[in-house]
Parts: sequence; structure tokens; C-alpha cells
Amino acid sequence: MNKKFTKTIALLFGLTAVLESGAQVTIENFDSFSLLPNSYYKNTTVNDWQTTQATFQYQWDTAYGGYWGAGSAYTNKKDTANGTYTNLYGNITGSGYSGDYYVTAQDPSMIKIKNLSVVSGFFITNTTFAWKAIKQGNSFSRRFGDTTGTGSGTSIAQGAYPDWFLLKVSGYRNGLPVADTVKFYLADYRPAGTANDYVLKNWQFVNCTALGIVDSIRFNLSSSDNSYGFMNTPAYFSFDNFTTNTTVGIHELQNISSISVFPNPAADNVSVSYTSQKENTLKMTVTDVTGKDVLHAQQQNSAGPNLIKLETAHLQSGVYFIELNDGDSSKKIKFIKL
Repeated sequence: MNKKFTKTIALLFGLTAVLESGAQVTIENFDSFSLLPNSYYKNTTVNDWQTTQATFQYQWDTAYGGYWGAGSAYTNKKDTANGTYTNLYGNITGSGYSGDYYVTAQDPSMIKIKNLSVVSGFFITNTTFAWKAIKQGNSFSRRFGDTTGTGSGTSIAQGAYPDWFLLKVSGYRNGLPVADTVKFYLADYRPAGTANDYVLKNWQFVNCTALGIVDSIRFNLSSSDNSYGFMNTPAYFSFDNFTTNTTVGIHELQNISSISVFPNPAADNVSVSYTSQKENTLKMTVTDVTGKDVLHAQQQNSAGPNLIKLETAHLQSGVYFIELNDGDSSKKIKFIKL
């Protein structure tokens, strides 16, 4: 079965519970836009651009002859060869995840959601510019894993310098940051040796449901390669299939409090303790990072402290999310399976 098709089906199945609860799922693949072939969005007079679900930060700075100053831009660039600053928009896959169009964003970038939503996530990959800099180095950036210490001023052994390129996704609601953040390594050379060195060269899904209900999200990039207070790794990445669930009829848990998941990380079992204000039925759904349901449970609550134990021995190691739903409201909590 086609890998892209499999991931998309897993994502859609993972959203079934939300659809049944009355929420509306929107997957934006940006193919509704129109550009000349192998080009990108450019607007020298108007900041920001919109889709049906969100407003994407954008700014064209007119100083120094004009340049892309901030935010993100939709594009259909297919250039996987040019790894210089003259190719800011192209990504290393040469296309979008599900079509010709995708978005390239720089650090930092904001997306404002038009309705309170849960951001299910999006597919992500490296730009050609960043990928080439990480793999080959350039006059500004050190090649990751470079044992000669290029760009560092000294010779550094492989593994002694933990190279990495990280995206952090932060959520906001009513102008305030939510408790959790989502982190995804676009490149990871932290383990000693070279066997596990990793630079993303395909599309991978980033699950953002742990952020909960938000009205905006913020992208920030960071890297192990820095000098004089500035990041040397090109601060760009590409994303596609931006997916949100509007919270129609769904609110954060009102009758459940003092939620705790333990142990976390977990091995054979994970327990969820909480306090309920009244007697009702609580449903729990465990999903993996693609949004696929892997476990269901249900319990009749009593007013006061409650405890439910979930068997997790059959689950593969990785990150999972527990959704608690009492019929009127819901909440998602992240845990790690060893």
C-alpha cells in the first residue's frame, strides 16, 4: 500500500471520534491556491494571507531592495538541487505531501485559527536550503557531525558535539500560552557515533493534539549550530496538510479535575486518576502519533476520586495520547510507552 495513503487513512481514522462528537475536521493542502509553476507567494503591500480555517503570518520587507521578512508562504517550488539562500522556498522532497502546493515557514511564524480548535497536526519536511546546509555545510553553517570542527573553531569528535535542528510548536488561547508544547527534530545527531544520525528527507506527521484547544500556534526553530547569538542553520522548514478540529459542542473538561497519568513513561500499564464532580460515564481513547485509535476504555464515575488502569503492554514504544470524554467535554493527555 502507498505510504502516503496509509498515513492519510490513519489520520482520518484518528479523527473519527471528533467527527462523531460534532466537531468539524478541516485538512488544508493549499492546492486551492494558484501560482505560476515553480514559484511562490509574494505580496509587497499586504501582510498575512488566509485559508478557510486560519490566517498565516506573512510580511514582505521593502528595505534593501525587498525580501521575505517574516512568517510563511505557500509555494509549488520543486527545486531539490539549489541549497543556497536563493532557494528559500523549495523543500527536499520536491513537492507537497498530497499535491504540488505546500507552505514554507521561517523562524518565528504564527498561525491564527479562525475558530477555537484542536490542531491535529501537519506533515513536515526540511527545505532544500536547510537540508543541504546540514548535510554539506556552507560558509555560514557547519556540517552536522563534522569531526574537523568546521565552523566551531576547534576539532570536535563525532558525538561530542550533539548536533540537532529542532521545531517547537507552541499553542495560545486568548493571548496566553497553553501548558504543553510539541517538539520535532528535523535533524538529530545527538547519539554518539553515526549509525543513528538523522536528517528528515521525506514527509512526516507531527501530532499537535497535546496542545489542546487553541486559537493560534507559533513555530520556533533552534539548532546546535550557533555563533555570536545567532543560529547558523537556515531557519526554514516546509509543511502541508494542516489539519484542525473545530470544537463545536466540545469543551475542555468541566466536571473532571486533578488528572494524573502514572507511571509516565509506562511499560505494561498506565493509570489515570482524577476527581469527578458528579456521577457520569467517562470514555477514554488512546491514539498514537498519527491519530490512530489503539485502545478504548469506559468507566462509570462516582463523585469524588476515581482511578482507571489501561493495559499498554501490547503497544509499541512511542508517544501516545489519552483523550478523556464525558459526553460534554474532553481533554487530551500525553504519555510515553517504553
